[in-house]
Amino acid sequence: MLTFDNSPPVYWFIGYALAAFVVFSAFFKPIPTKIYLASAILLLIIMRLPVIVFNRELNPDESQMLSHAITFFKDPVYWRSVDGTTIGPLDNYLLAIPRLLGFQINYTSGRIMGLLCSGGALLLLFYSLKNWFGAAIARKISVVPILFLAFTQEVDFVHYSSEQLPVLLLAVCVWCLSKATSNLGNLKSDLYFLGLAAGTIPFAKLQAVPQALVLAVAGLWVGFQYFKSKKESKPLIFLILGGLTFPLLMLIWTLAFNVFSDLIEFYILGNAIYADGKGFFEIPGQFLRIFRLTTDFQIFTLALIVPIICAFYQIFRKPNADKTNLVIPVTILLLLFSSIYAVTKSGNDFIHYLNFCIIPWTLMAGYGLSRIEKWSVAFPAVVLIWFASNDAYHFIKERRLNAFDSVNARTLAQSPVVLELKKYSQPDDYMVVWGWQCVYYVEAQLAQGTAENHSERSIFSHPMQEKYKSRYLSDIERNKPAIVLDAVGKNSMWVQNKKAQGIESYPALFQYILNNYKLIGDFDDTRLYVRKDRL
Repeated sequence: MLTFDNSPPVYWFIGYALAAFVVFSAFFKPIPTKIYLASAILLLIIMRLPVIVFNRELNPDESQMLSHAITFFKDPVYWRSVDGTTIGPLDNYLLAIPRLLGFQINYTSGRIMGLLCSGGALLLLFYSLKNWFGAAIARKISVVPILFLAFTQEVDFVHYSSEQLPVLLLAVCVWCLSKATSNLGNLKSDLYFLGLAAGTIPFAKLQAVPQALVLAVAGLWVGFQYFKSKKESKPLIFLILGGLTFPLLMLIWTLAFNVFSDLIEFYILGNAIYADGKGFFEIPGQFLRIFRLTTDFQIFTLALIVPIICAFYQIFRKPNADKTNLVIPVTILLLLFSSIYAVTKSGNDFIHYLNFCIIPWTLMAGYGLSRIEKWSVAFPAVVLIWFASNDAYHFIKERRLNAFDSVNARTLAQSPVVLELKKYSQPDDYMVVWGWQCVYYVEAQLAQGTAENHSERSIFSHPMQEKYKSRYLSDIERNKPAIVLDAVGKNSMWVQNKKAQGIESYPALFQYILNNYKLIGDFDDTRLYVRKDRL
């Protein structure tokens, strides 16, 4: 496997040379579109390799989802063995695919799956732009998000995040809608697959539902217009059937495995409590707070701001005389606003939420580009100049180009407590971590013994705390994990007060631990308990 130190200048030079070709091919008509797309995807892959081979946690969400994927090979039933809290089952099942192909589930395999999602979303975005605005505009504007996602080294855009699969599914919806509104395919199948993709989104990330609803309503409008003109209801029926297909399958599945109540209580109601974000009038301020945290996304927005402004002008001041085509700008506009709502709804300042904005930003810019097409080369130039100058500055000042030094970091690390617990565990054992340090599951490659692999919702006060605590203890009693770790302390995210939040803070659980486990010791501020029948 490749290894990258913190300053691989030849590799970076190749990346920028390829980027220059990608920009050139986007604007030079004689170069076939297939060559442009192939070189663009190759650029994305090449510039993402350093972070892919860096086999270390970049965000706690990565470890949380990877440990879910590891657990599926002990018990594949979501909400019984695994509860991703705000993250739906599809995001987690996706990460199990590498192991089915014979690979270890780790940070490298997770980021490869994320890269596949990002690459697929960019391709579908291009074809959507092409269907709506033509190949020339599609090439000139799609190069901007490609350069952004290829060269950014901001952690929130390169780690495997729970937004990447939903963004791909949203891209499928947009592509199907673009075909349906452009009469480029079979309307019945286009609307069916639009509904099908939209129906899967709630089971990937509830946060993406507002955007899915916008696209589904646009599909309904297209189907209704067809019914009015042709007196043919089949496309409308196909859309509805598509939207119901996956939710009905999930309903049958949850009933068959007796986890329907968990779906309602812990996924729907539990996340309704979590997503008690800002009020309507506080959304702009919340969005700006997140926006200010990411310079690269600011540059991406700056590169598209002029065509976006032109698009707003066209929509509000120069409406299209052909009223039947209003579905396109109105859908893009609502998609943009719903993405802002999705980013701000939880009330958390997480940069990776901005992944939901990439497609709407680009679509809006594509809609407005025709008015200023002769200046369009300036927009990717802004992005490329920013990254090139930023990299040049860090190379001259610090001799650093790469933020992800993978020398001695291609394999999983081993925390002190993981090295110790391996003396007492076997590969098919369950393990439980009280607190929030899911990296231990990934390093140990052990399945989680409780549905939630962190205990934050059992520790903090909220209306459903007792339900979470009860399930946590019943899961331990059912699975009888060989290892229990109390990670509350310096290594635990959000929960670090040992006295108030340690495992002793839940007396029933602590008594069960005392009765069935022996304290082996404290390893780097994490206490290790081993089940007594293993000693």
